[in-house]
Amino acid sequence: MIDITIKDLDLLSEEELKSLEKDIDGQLSVWEVCNLRGQAAIFHDDQHIGEKRRELKALNHPSFNKEAELIFRNTPVVDSLEGNMLVHPLTTPVIEVNEDDDLARATWWSLGVEGLSKFREMPMAIISVGMVPGVHVKMNGEWRILSGAWQRTTKNEYHAGFINNMIPTNTRPQISMEDDRKHLGRYAYKKDEVRKPVPCPPRKNTFEKYPQETDESWLLDNLDPNSVE
Repeated sequence: MIDITIKDLDLLSEEELKSLEKDIDGQLSVWEVCNLRGQAAIFHDDQHIGEKRRELKALNHPSFNKEAELIFRNTPVVDSLEGNMLVHPLTTPVIEVNEDDDLARATWWSLGVEGLSKFREMPMAIISVGMVPGVHVKMNGEWRILSGAWQRTTKNEYHAGFINNMIPTNTRPQISMEDDRKHLGRYAYKKDEVRKPVPCPPRKNTFEKYPQETDESWLLDNLDPNSVE
């Protein structure tokens, strides 16, 4: 929160004014990153169903695997979209922007409802809870998603409890729970494990501690007993 009036601006030195501008740029970046991820949560598919494509990913960034992304977009997940639905509102954002205002790490909680089928069977009603961690870069003045996808905490049929009913990622062909644990379910709940606080939100010192944009160690920072703000 920046508590300053227009009259106060005349009293600021050039250095103080630059510092204020930097703070404002950082706040604007937080807002833009929130909107970016909000669009990604709403427009899950490549077509965006009847609307002009919104490119949200950093396709041309040297750290982005463009080839794998395009293959994924062209691989059908379900035979028919009839009855399928994915609603995943994003909540509790924790966003840290670097000093140069061109790199941001963030984590959101997401509580979702789904109508899900793989082929042409009747879709199942599903309740899912997860987290969306990610890295974002500013390219040509616009924020784009560099990495990060939904990480499941729980996902179960509506009338079943998540303790005894966990559904893996919707893929073709269907993957095992073991393989799912290496994919989007890597942080998923298991009743015979102690729940760990991962993936964790980025800390204030995230860019000092993990300067490489592709370093994902910050996601496990809560497990480091020596980690401090």
